[in-house]
Amino acid sequence: MKDMIEVDPDIDRVLPLDPFGSRPHWASRIAGLGGQEPAPDPSYVFLTLDSRPAIGTVTVQVRFLDLVATHGTLLIELNVRSAFPGDDHCRLETIAVDLSDLAQSGGIFEFSFESYRNVYYAIGGSINDETDVVASYIGITIDRRASPTQHSRDWGWRAGDALTAKRRTDIESALIDRVMTDLTPPRLDHPMSQIGSPLQCQEKSFFDAMSALHRKPDMTFENWAMAYILQSIFRYARVEQPSKILGYVSDQTPLLSYFAAQKHEIVGMRHTAGGEVPADPGRELQNLWIQDLCEESEFFAHAHFTAGDIRFPKESFNGQFDVIWSINANRNMTPKDFVNFVVNGLIAVKPGGLAVHVFDFADDNVPDDPHIIYRPDVERLAALALSHHNDVARLQFRHGAPSGVSIGVLPFGIVLLRGGLPE
Repeated sequence: MKDMIEVDPDIDRVLPLDPFGSRPHWASRIAGLGGQEPAPDPSYVFLTLDSRPAIGTVTVQVRFLDLVATHGTLLIELNVRSAFPGDDHCRLETIAVDLSDLAQSGGIFEFSFESYRNVYYAIGGSINDETDVVASYIGITIDRRASPTQHSRDWGWRAGDALTAKRRTDIESALIDRVMTDLTPPRLDHPMSQIGSPLQCQEKSFFDAMSALHRKPDMTFENWAMAYILQSIFRYARVEQPSKILGYVSDQTPLLSYFAAQKHEIVGMRHTAGGEVPADPGRELQNLWIQDLCEESEFFAHAHFTAGDIRFPKESFNGQFDVIWSINANRNMTPKDFVNFVVNGLIAVKPGGLAVHVFDFADDNVPDDPHIIYRPDVERLAALALSHHNDVARLQFRHGAPSGVSIGVLPFGIVLLRGGLPE
């Protein structure tokens, strides 16, 4: 059975939706409608297939024929999910409609919403209270349908095999060196797992990254983090053709638009905790687009957005990505959870693929900040990753400050390679 309706090239035409398309066998709470089998959910009235309306403001019409009711409430639900395969629906809006009033007004209810690129919408309905409602027909339409050109060249996640990050075999740039200490000060031009410093922001690779991202070369945490991620991918992954990349994001970051402009398939994921209002993936993706870095058609052809608890990798992520990265993901969890997030998150990477994470680090206690990562946490992270047959770039804790001088909070970047790549 199809899980979505087809795109029609005529955008001016109304888009009809089958009210029972997602649950064709379930009987509706409104007697005589829907399928023949009792619904596992006794409140079920209707649920459409995923659909692609036109971009912008669209209007949904729910129309009943021969509607009669003296009491009861219909809950009309607007559901949305990212076009990324396997992503779950979230409910954007629930509208309560008094069935008695609806019957007296002719059985037609309309509402509007903003439709965005690279997401699918489904319309649902339920009745949770007592009702005497009867009707002979339900019809659902959206006033404007999508066109393939308006929604860019490719809505879905490209299923073709992209380049898996390759292990570099030359001795000078070998990824794994399990020596935990080293006398050589860390450099951004040749990144290890290391502390960021103002001195590294004077290196060529930093200025190259800022130029590529259209950023002023200010010595900030975020700028160093983005330069470190790009340089680590360049050094360790050798990604030479479009690849699949997952980035854990909190704010608008240039990296998504940069990777989309390079024709990489990129998914941005934002952390949402339990009980938090669900993110609208279409709106979030629109807000992540940076026009100066990527043409509109390129961005929406290659970029997707999803949200969820990043501590627990989505099953649909398993083995999907050549590269994953995060900046300040530790701000969403305890240090113990962060260690597990980094190591368990490697399941989303293809064998031989790369993970690059940048987080808040301090060499001395920082009062009243439970999210700071300290050296014992980093060493435990590396040991745990190695015990699961993954590789970790050499740990380097030198930061350039005089011995005994606290450095405060600085960025720390760690590079991991998922094990399993044949020798």
